Amino acid sequence: MKGSPVKLVVAVSLLAGAAMAMADATLKLGSTAPALKVAKWIKGMPVSKFEPGKVYVVEFWATWCGPCKVSIPHLTEMAKKYAGKATFTGVSVFEEPSPKDESYIGKVEKFVTDWGAKMDYNVAVDGKDGWMGANWMKAAEQPGIPTAFVIDQKGQVAWIGHPMDRLDEVVGEVIAGTYDIAREQQRIADQKAEQAKAEAEYKPFLDPMRKGDFATAVVEMDKAFAKNPKLENMFAMAKFQALSNTDTPAAMAYARNLADGLYKTNSNALNSIAWAIVDDKSKIKSPDYTVAVFVAERGVAALKPGADMEAAYLLDTLAYAYFKNGQLDKAIATQEKALAAAAKVADFDAATKKEMEDRMAMLKSKKG
Repeated sequence: MKGSPVKLVVAVSLLAGAAMAMADATLKLGSTAPALKVAKWIKGMPVSKFEPGKVYVVEFWATWCGPCKVSIPHLTEMAKKYAGKATFTGVSVFEEPSPKDESYIGKVEKFVTDWGAKMDYNVAVDGKDGWMGANWMKAAEQPGIPTAFVIDQKGQVAWIGHPMDRLDEVVGEVIAGTYDIAREQQRIADQKAEQAKAEAEYKPFLDPMRKGDFATAVVEMDKAFAKNPKLENMFAMAKFQALSNTDTPAAMAYARNLADGLYKTNSNALNSIAWAIVDDKSKIKSPDYTVAVFVAERGVAALKPGADMEAAYLLDTLAYAYFKNGQLDKAIATQEKALAAAAKVADFDAATKKEMEDRMAMLKSKKG
């Protein structure tokens, strides 16, 4: 399986987690912000404490996190926009599942150095004890990164969310003194209530999915989608996964339908489906590689101009689909395009690039 999260079919556990209402967090809006106990300050000025009257943004990220890389330039822009008015700090967390030492810090330092001026704000890294991850992310019941916390002039947590979602707006309001934390608390309460209501719709098919009863899950999904068509937007990938475990022809037909309809413009989703079909580790029995080619080609067609990273991953998938489908010349030509797209991305994942290069070598060896 490739290292890129773009290649991964959504896991049942993640779907289940997304469907459950958030538990009551111990760190929430209005809470006093925890301390910043990091292993090392890598860039900028260390923040020893949150000083009264000042505004802070603490964002959690990791070197392996693709969405984090997308948000880094945005944070740099905001740090410059609010210079002297708000202090921005990025804290690397979850770099190693169970670190025995702090050797991973070197990897973080290299990452920050390589990004240079594109990552132009304070940067620190969590210690091997995971204090920051535990007392910020886990305490706030935040399931993933990147996640940003806005700390107001009273040292309270004013906002928690994805840095690409309303962060700029919230920081501006907090600085201006117009931010209404009570209104945000009510919005979150309403969101939780809506989640709880929605969970009743998910439960009939998520429960069998968790238990591996994929046939029942498909039946229940079809019932739920018929009652509320919007659910398919959220769980189409889960249905494809369930079908892949029970009925290969139906899974292939559904993949084609998604590429022709719901996912026609969603290059990442199409990439995930195509790779699930061609992956050497796939558990799909007797997959139809013509479908993988069709889906991957649709994904390439859906790419936006300048999306070099997504193009590299998708073209790599398409090349392997061509290979699996017996179209070796097309596979080689497409893999060349994939490597060319990867070369345009300064921070392209080295391990994934090596896999792509190895795949090219394999394809050429087959050509003789």
